[in-house]
Amino acid sequence: GAEEVGLVGSSVAAEAADREAVRAVVNVDSNVFGRTLRLDHHDFDALEAAAERVSDRFDHPVSTGEELVPHSDHWPFVKRGIPGYMVSGETEGRGRGWGHTHADTLDKLESRNLREQAILLTELVVDLAEADASIPRRDTDEIAAALEAEGKATGMKLTGDWTF
Repeated sequence: GAEEVGLVGSSVAAEAADREAVRAVVNVDSNVFGRTLRLDHHDFDALEAAAERVSDRFDHPVSTGEELVPHSDHWPFVKRGIPGYMVSGETEGRGRGWGHTHADTLDKLESRNLREQAILLTELVVDLAEADASIPRRDTDEIAAALEAEGKATGMKLTGDWTF
């Protein structure tokens, strides 16, 4: 029942977290449906650079995006300016597929996708943890302005998800 809209656990965790101790959040959500990883980095340049380093290191395609994705476990952190990824899989126009339905069962898992993506995501987390430079935060006013510019603010205000 609490998937995406009205999340509770990640909101509580983000509120309780020492924000300076959280380097970045990697929310692995709906990734193995598509073979190519999609890493929405919410316009955190350092996260985009890390994704590109891993893609280059493994000579493996990775799709990145800067658009804000305000409905998943990373969002309670990102809206506070903490760097975060929304990890999914490129669906090539297939929409959500089986996800979030009663048919979303383990037999649909593409084991090759899981194996490849687990390697890439593990390396991504190691890269972020070992980075010499800190990962700059974003100002919450900047995040709110981006939501307005992307046309997402109105819906968030209507559903009570606007916290800016």
